[in-house]
This record gives sequence, C-alpha cells and structure tokens, in this order.
Amino acid sequence: MSVPEKTVLALDAHGGDQGLAVSVPAAIAALKEDTQLQIILTGDKNALREAILAVDASLENRFVIQHAESVIAMDANPADVLRRGRDSSMWKAFELVAGKEAAACVSGGSTTAMMVMGVKLLGMLPGIQRPALMAYVPNTRNYTGLLDLGANLKVTARQLVQFAVMGAVTAREVEGLTDPTVGLLNVGHEDSKGHNVVREAHGMLQDLPINYAGFIEGHDIFDGTVDIAVCDGFAGNLILKSTEGLARMMLTEFRNAVSGSLADETMAASSVRRVLARLDPAAHNGAPLLGLNGVAVKSHGGSDQKGLTRAILEAGREARRQVPGRIEASIHEYQLEAAS
Repeated sequence: MSVPEKTVLALDAHGGDQGLAVSVPAAIAALKEDTQLQIILTGDKNALREAILAVDASLENRFVIQHAESVIAMDANPADVLRRGRDSSMWKAFELVAGKEAAACVSGGSTTAMMVMGVKLLGMLPGIQRPALMAYVPNTRNYTGLLDLGANLKVTARQLVQFAVMGAVTAREVEGLTDPTVGLLNVGHEDSKGHNVVREAHGMLQDLPINYAGFIEGHDIFDGTVDIAVCDGFAGNLILKSTEGLARMMLTEFRNAVSGSLADETMAASSVRRVLARLDPAAHNGAPLLGLNGVAVKSHGGSDQKGLTRAILEAGREARRQVPGRIEASIHEYQLEAAS
C-alpha cells in the first residue's frame, strides 16, 4: 500500500494575540489529528525549538523551523507591511507558499498585512481583482459561509458575482456540499430592492449555472436559507462582529438564567453544552482568503488552541482539494474574468 503524500503547511507562529503559547500547541494538536500534515513554523528559531520540546518532543521530526527576525504589528498599515515586513514571520510563511515549499499558510496576525502580502507574494488568480475573506457563522441547520468580511468595503457587481462563485466552489470542495445554495444580501427579497450594484449582480447571477437562490435578508443567514451569503466587506464585517457580540451576550444570559440551584444547572447542563458548542467561535475558526493564487487562511487573532487548530486543518483541506485552481476553472468557465 502506498504512503499518502504529505501536505506541508506554513504557520506564522507569532501571529495572534498569544503567540507561541497557542501556535505551537495548536500545531501539535493538528499534527496528531491529521497524520498527513507537516508544518513549517516561521518565527524565532530558538524560542520555537524550546516550545516544541516543552509540549511534545515526539513530533519534532514533523516540524521544520524557518527563522524570522520580526513580527508584524496588528495595526500595521499597508506601507509599513511592504517597507518593514520582509523579515517577519508572516512574510516568511507567504514566501514558502509562493516558492512552492508549502501548500498553504496560516496566520492569526493582521488581516491588512495578510491581504497585502497575499497579493504581493502570491498574486491574484487570473481575472480576479480582489481577494475576499470568508468565514462560517452558525445557523439553525448548520453553518452559513459569509463573504466578504472586510477586505473590500466597496465592490462592483462583477466582484460580487466572483465572490459568489468562489464561495460556492469552496463550500463544495472543502465542506462537501454537493450543490451549495447562494444568496445575495439585500434590504429585501424583491428584484426591485437595493442599489444598482446589487441589482446588477443579481441579474448576472441569475444567468449562471450555480444554485442561486436570489436576494436574501439578514435573518436568512441565521435561518439557514442558503449555504453561502454574499455581500460587500462593509456589511459582512458588521454582520460578523455583531454576531460575535450577540453570541457572547446570549451565552451570558443563558448561564445567568440556569444558575441558582444545583438541580437547575444539572438539568440544563446538556443544553448548555450544545449551545456552547454551536456558538463557540473556535468551532468554525479559519477564514480563507479566496481569490489568491495560493491557499492562505486567516485565524482570529484572539483564538485559543482549539480555534487555531481548526484553522490549520481547514488550510490542509483547502490545499488538498486545490481550491484556488478549482476557483480559477469556474471563473473561466463562467467568463467572469474582470478587466485588468
């Protein structure tokens, strides 16, 4: 029997709020769960070696360390990233993907920096102007893929259509959905609603051979009406952060409601665990930057070990399913290339 080919990922070990305290244990957990993975850790070589040995020395041979001198600040602007970021752990991770030494990279660092480095080092897929961030939010059935999440505050109709195709391809290839449904976020379901950009995109999507469900409203995202919800980055970022805040409030209120007696807490324990599991951000952490000529996954900066492990495994699945190539093929098939 042949030995499965290894999937090599690059992990920006210093990205995220907690740095090596989370990244190394998360990488080790991912290696244990996915035996085909090998991880290149980018960052301070001495600190990384010590962290690996402290957590689990038995997996040392499945790591490679790529030394980096610096760390990109979370508030770095695009000019700073290009001027001062070349020796950073994030830059090294993207370089490994650009040089085909890794099949994907993962970072919990600055979204702006990831955007800049992704475009600079990996480039865009042919015909795609801008990458889009996609993440999954819980709905009543499972999860809804939402994009864009802030990479593009202003968009054209063609870009919205490209986002729809990219999201559908990713849901099909990575999440295993046979024919994912796609909806375009608007202020109403009627064809006459919304501004010119969304109405133009709506008309273009109706002509494509994808499972397009038409306009959706905000509540449809959480009702599970569609598998993929498409919007500009301004709306998507507001929805995502409002959802996170509402989830935290609901969990606090739920805990307060069931506290007071041991009997009440015991009866509610299983329900609480189910709700926590569904709303836990770590359960669906890992936002791919779609449209790049390579796989890059953004982990939430505040993620714990469980969340970052999930992002690493997500990157591995996207790399194996060759998501960028499949997106490129679909964009070309549907003749959606944007003019340069």
